[in-house]
This record gives sequence, structure tokens and C-alpha cells, in this order.
Amino acid sequence: MSYPGPPYQPGRPVNDSNTLSIVGIVLGAIAFLFCPPGFGIAGLICGLVAKSKQERLAGTAIGVSIAGIVIGMAIGFLFFRSMYGG
Repeated sequence: MSYPGPPYQPGRPVNDSNTLSIVGIVLGAIAFLFCPPGFGIAGLICGLVAKSKQERLAGTAIGVSIAGIVIGMAIGFLFFRSMYGG
């Protein structure tokens, strides 16, 4: 006799894996300090793909990536402005 797995529960995410979400969160966090457009956009894409796969942490990945882009660009702007006396 084999175990068929847990019964289907409505409202529960179809995909229990959070791999793409975690990759998106890490890339978004890296974007705060290093190359915000590159890492932030990559994290945003990972978050959006995770959202389409109904991963539980997809919203967090999207939020961290957007914050990484915006705050990383602001930090870069302020840093280079103070560096070159503009």
C-alpha cells in the first residue's frame, strides 16, 4: 500500500518550494550596495516568476528587489554626489 500524499487543501499554495523566491530576496538584498539595476532587476524577475508559480515568499522577493533598486540607486547617487562635490 502506497501513501498518496496529503489531501488537497483549498487556499494552500500549489508549490511548496521557495527556491526562486529566496534567490530573488538575496539578489534584491545585494542590490542595496552593489549594482542596483543589475541585481535588483534580476531579483525582480525571479520574484515575478516565483509569483507565477505561486510560491509563498514571492511577494517578499518582489518587495525586497524593488526596495533594493530604489534605495541602492539613492545611495549611489548620494555617494557619487558627495564624492565629486556636486
